[in-house]
Amino acid sequence: EPACGNRPGRPGVLERGRPAGGLGGAEAAGGRPPCVRVAADAGRSGDAEGTGGALRRSGCGRGRGGAARQTVRTRDLDHPEQLNEGSKTPRRFPWDARTSPFRSLWFQLALSTGGGVWWAFCFDQRPGLLFPLAAAAPLFAVAAVPGGSWRRLWLGWLHGAVAWLVAIPWIAGTLEIYGGLPGVVSALLLGLLALYLGLYHGLFCWLAGRLLARGDVLSLLLAPAVWVALEWVRGLGPSGFPWNLLAYAWVDVPGALDVTRWIGSHGLSFLIAATGLALFRLAGRESRRGALTALAAVAVILLIARWTNLDRRPGDERRLDVAVVQPNIHMATAAMVDGGPDEQFADLASNYERLFALSREACEPGRLVVWPESAGWPYQLERDGAFAADLEEVVAGGCSLLLNSARWDRSRDEDRAFNAAYLLTPGPGRAQRQAYDKMHLVPFGEYVPLGRLLPAVRQLARQAGGFSPGDEVRLLDADGARLGVSICFEIVFPEQVAARVRRGADLLVTITNDSWYGRTWAPHQHLRPARFRAAENGRPLVRAAITGISAVIDRRGRVLADTPIDEAMVMKARIVPLSGLTPFARAPLLVPLLCVVLAGFAILRR
Repeated sequence: EPACGNRPGRPGVLERGRPAGGLGGAEAAGGRPPCVRVAADAGRSGDAEGTGGALRRSGCGRGRGGAARQTVRTRDLDHPEQLNEGSKTPRRFPWDARTSPFRSLWFQLALSTGGGVWWAFCFDQRPGLLFPLAAAAPLFAVAAVPGGSWRRLWLGWLHGAVAWLVAIPWIAGTLEIYGGLPGVVSALLLGLLALYLGLYHGLFCWLAGRLLARGDVLSLLLAPAVWVALEWVRGLGPSGFPWNLLAYAWVDVPGALDVTRWIGSHGLSFLIAATGLALFRLAGRESRRGALTALAAVAVILLIARWTNLDRRPGDERRLDVAVVQPNIHMATAAMVDGGPDEQFADLASNYERLFALSREACEPGRLVVWPESAGWPYQLERDGAFAADLEEVVAGGCSLLLNSARWDRSRDEDRAFNAAYLLTPGPGRAQRQAYDKMHLVPFGEYVPLGRLLPAVRQLARQAGGFSPGDEVRLLDADGARLGVSICFEIVFPEQVAARVRRGADLLVTITNDSWYGRTWAPHQHLRPARFRAAENGRPLVRAAITGISAVIDRRGRVLADTPIDEAMVMKARIVPLSGLTPFARAPLLVPLLCVVLAGFAILRR
C-alpha cells in the first residue's frame, strides 16, 4: 500500500531492512518503504511469512529514518508460521519469549524433564493436592515453547517418556523376576514402552502448540480436547493401555469422582487439562482474566457435582453380606515350584491350607465369599478332583464362593483355555456353577500377540499355552444380586465396565493378582481405576487382591474399607446392590468421541 505506516486503529507494520550503503529504492524516491502488515500489539513480537531476512518495525508518527525503528528478525519470533493471517486477536503468551529464559534450550529440557517427574508423582501412593492440581500445567508450557513444531514434538516426547519411566518402573522388575529376562533387557523393554507411551505427550505438544499460538477462545477450548482424544486412542485395541489416565490424578480432589457419573474419566481429564492450561496462562498478565474464569468454571462444576450426589439414607434395601479373602499368597512360577532359588514361594501346601482356613472362617449362610485372582493356583476346578471337593465342602456351609480358575472348552477341534471367574452357589446336591470368561487379556501375560509367528517368545502366564478371550458379557447371580465381574486388567477399561452395568449388574466385583509388583506404586495405581468405575456407574464395588490392596468401595468411589499389603486376612462388609443408570453408563463413548471430532477440527483448522 502507498501508505501503510501506523495510524490510529490500524495494525503496526514491519519493514524490510535496508541494504548496507543507503536507502532502498522506494524510500530514496520519497515514498515509504515496503511494508508487511502484522497484528498490532506494541512491545510484542509479530511473525512474518516469507520475509526471510531482517525486518524493521516502523515507528508510530515518525518520519523516514526515525529513531523509533528497531530491528526484529524472524528467528526471534515466537511462532513464525503464524504471521500475516489477517487482523486476528493478538496472541497472548505468558511471557516475552525473546527476553525470558524460555528461549533457552537448556531451560526447555529442564521444563520437559521436570514436568514429566511432576506428572509421574501425581500417581504416587499419596499424591496429595499440590501435584495433581497443576498436573497438566508443565505439559502446556512445553506445548508453548518457541522454536517450531518439531521442537515441541520431541520436547513433549521427552516429557512423556520421563513421566512413564518414573511412574511404572515396576514393569522392569516383573519382567526380570517372572519373565526370566536379564535385567538389562528388562530395563530396555521398559524404556521402549516409555518411549511409546511418551509419544502421545509429544503428539499433543505438536498439535496443541499452534492452538496456543492462536490464543483465541475456540483454540483454547480445543487444546484439552486434543489431549482427551489421544488418551482415549491409547486405550484402544487388544493391546490398549489406558493406565494412569489423567483423571486418576484427581482421585482425592473434592468433587472429581462425583463428576464422572456425568462425563466419565475422560471428561474429567478434559477438566484437568483445562485447569492446567488456565494455570499456565496465569503467568501472563494479559490473559489472567480468562484463566481465572476457566478455573472458576471448573470449581463450580466440581461443587455442583459434589453437592448433587448426596448420600442415601439407609432404608429397607436388600443387603448382601460379603467377605473378601486375602490369603497373601505371593507370585510363584513353575521354576520356583520345581525347586528354583526362591523356595520361599514354593510352599504350596502352606498356602493351600491358609486359603481354605480363611474361607471356612468367612463362610456363613447367605454370604458371598470372594477369592482374588490366582488364589487356588496351580489347581484347576475342572481338572483337579481334590481341589473341587474342597471347594464343595466350603460351599456346603451355606455361602456362595466366587473364585478364579482356568476353564476349558472342547467344543472345537482343539482345547481352548479361558481365564474364568466361577461362582459356586449351594445346591440340592453339588454346588451350582456359573462362569464368566475374561474378555480383555493382557498381552504377553495371558497370550502372545501373533503367537503362531513368534513361538519363541516366552509369556508370563502361569498356565502352559495361551488363553483365549471371552466373547460375551455374562453376569453372575448370587443371592439376588447380579455381579458384574472384571478380572484384573479389565477394570481399567471404562466402557467395558459400563457394558456390565447396562446388562443389569447391580454390584461390581474385580479380582486381581497384584503380587507381581510387590510394595511399589502399582497396587495403588491399580486401585484408582476401581474407584472411578464405581463412581462412573453409581455402583458399589468389591475388590479382592491376593496380597492387597483389597477394598470395599461405595457408589461415589469412596473406599469404605481396605486391607494393607502383605497381610493374610478376611474383610467383611454389608453392601446394598443398586440399580439405575448414570449418564455415563448410558453413553460412555460420548465424551471421547466428541473430543476426537474436536481434535480433528483443530487439526484441519491449522
